[in-house]
Amino acid sequence: MKTRRSRYQQGSVFLDGRRNIWYFKWYDGATRRTARLGTTTELPTKAKALRMAEGYRLTANAEAAYKPITTLEAAARKYMTERMPKRHTTEGGYRNNLEKYVIPKWGSLDLSAVRPLAVDRWFRTLPLAPKTKTHVKSVMRQVFEYAQLCELIELQRNPMDLVRVEDATLREHEPRILTHAEWRRLLQHIVKEPMRTMVIVAFCLGLRRSELAGLRWSDFDWGKQEVMIQRSVIANRIDAVKTKRSKSRLPLDPALIALLREWRAITEFKAESDWVWASPFVAGQMPYYSNAVQRDYIIPAAKLAGLGKLGWHDFRHTYRAWMGQSQTPLTVQKDLMRHADIKTTMNVYGAAMADDMREANSKVVSMILQ
Repeated sequence: MKTRRSRYQQGSVFLDGRRNIWYFKWYDGATRRTARLGTTTELPTKAKALRMAEGYRLTANAEAAYKPITTLEAAARKYMTERMPKRHTTEGGYRNNLEKYVIPKWGSLDLSAVRPLAVDRWFRTLPLAPKTKTHVKSVMRQVFEYAQLCELIELQRNPMDLVRVEDATLREHEPRILTHAEWRRLLQHIVKEPMRTMVIVAFCLGLRRSELAGLRWSDFDWGKQEVMIQRSVIANRIDAVKTKRSKSRLPLDPALIALLREWRAITEFKAESDWVWASPFVAGQMPYYSNAVQRDYIIPAAKLAGLGKLGWHDFRHTYRAWMGQSQTPLTVQKDLMRHADIKTTMNVYGAAMADDMREANSKVVSMILQ
């Protein structure tokens, strides 16, 4: 009996004019399949929709006997449609690095034609910070890993393992560490609520801006004097925290509890399910936009205080520095910073006791609120 050779499917891209959404359709045996590509806002032209469909086209032909040359763009599109991280900010960063840097440079090449030496030399000329180059290399590596998993190329050593990014661990700009006097000068110029209390809470707990925005009143256990960090909000999207270790309980100093209760007494959004920093501009449905708070309050206040440009993350860096100043053990610093790896804090291993964490946190809070 003759076996019939599977035909390579091109599939088709079409626009649903009523919803302004692009779709890709193909046959899976005897079944018609359809996949959503994106809106006309995301994909304003059919050319862009066709490019986005490359990943689905590879999926449609996964079992076909005939497999054409797989370009890096096709593999990247497949990775973006099937393997992207679920966290919105991470997914956005990966997509941006692929579409802004990788695909324009290497997208038209067959995967096997992307040589590590050429990529290595490309990174040397790429006008990006070393840390950003490392992120670009990382997502390229994941595309090759997934291409091997899907048998688009033969199993081999990932070519990106041979690529080196110079000064990958160096910062382009050193974080700003505030002195006690500089902190007091800054706070003199942030008087409006809840921005003032937002800044103090972020500093007192060493929170990332997204974690600060993600606080609800139900996250606080006033009896145990603790707060549970369990979600983030960025660009008006509710998301998971950065790492598993970031989801953690933190101690609350009594002075900070008093400050939070003062804010809760005056805000109109004080129910357990409400956001702590609920924005009245959207009837409390979402918290204040942290980037806007930085732009409209923190940066102007820093300039008035003669501190130059300052941002949310500088408070987190200063929080860790002040713990070091108060001779807090590095293991305790790691737990209060909620770092997944103590190397991120300072190359020391160990675990902190809860009482040590509370004492260390209170020392910093007393310096902040004095």
